[in-house]
Amino acid sequence: MIAALGKLKAAGLLERFIADTVTLSYDGSETLISSVHLLGDTKAAMLFSGLISVRMGNRPKECTELLLALSEDPSRCFPAVAESAIAGLDRIGVRDPKSEADDWEPEERRPSLEPQFLVNLLDAMRRFKTPTVSDAVAEKVASRPETFKPVTLVVPALEQIYAERGRKAVASDSSVLDLWTRSAEFLLRRSEAPPEPPSDWRLDTKLSCSCPDCRELQAFALDPAERVHRFRVKKERRQHLHNTIDKHRLDMTHVTERVGSPQTLVCTKDRRTFDRRMKQYRHEIAAMRALVAMAPRSAAAADLRARMEAAAKLSAEGQPTYE
Repeated sequence: MIAALGKLKAAGLLERFIADTVTLSYDGSETLISSVHLLGDTKAAMLFSGLISVRMGNRPKECTELLLALSEDPSRCFPAVAESAIAGLDRIGVRDPKSEADDWEPEERRPSLEPQFLVNLLDAMRRFKTPTVSDAVAEKVASRPETFKPVTLVVPALEQIYAERGRKAVASDSSVLDLWTRSAEFLLRRSEAPPEPPSDWRLDTKLSCSCPDCRELQAFALDPAERVHRFRVKKERRQHLHNTIDKHRLDMTHVTERVGSPQTLVCTKDRRTFDRRMKQYRHEIAAMRALVAMAPRSAAAADLRARMEAAAKLSAEGQPTYE
């Protein structure tokens, strides 16, 4: 349709088609750059700003690819589109029921954030030659590590940027340097020292149900010495205990021992939370090693680098264990 309207030079219809149809379902498959010449810079900037504003939360990678393509010609950069992309960062990772109700694509099919998204975004912003836009991106990304994860998104993106641009070019990019610093500080807060292993089997939790079975389960969870507890109860009560354990994500397995009547639910505490934290710790140490290799040449960076090197060395000396 875009190609056909372009051949017909139907600028008005093309504008309506992008505004009313493409904007609501944009997934990167549409070739929009070719429409800029027919629409004109002003109209294209308005349409693409609106598109990115609507779709950034669901299709961040595709929106930044569009922004990157728009920024290729330095003589016709689109600052308004860049501003929409920056504002759209606030919508990534934030559930909006109203937006989801109008969205054609199920949430589970939407792609997760990948390093290329951040590489595209920073490269596009750099072409605008206005440090404030790049710095705004760095600030928004660094301030939300739960969404823009340093280990799986930011550090790999920085590695790619360093490899593509070279250390000398990166040295003058304040947004990249800021992301390096903020990532290092975040990782050091998390993993400068190894996680402390649990000292006993106590699970600090408060169950929402106060029925007799759950009170017994609560007492078992808080007991620092008892690791295995057996509930010989009827099926519906065992199912209730199943649901309570799963709802509160307790660190324990629950298996029905099918002997006797009623049968017995055997609950066994485990270390899944600590094991999960240890896995994160190992990934965070690996990210620190990557940051060390990219460390800028400054006194502040030298201090962070030394701390990360010490943390990596400490992790190599032995992992925390538990009984």
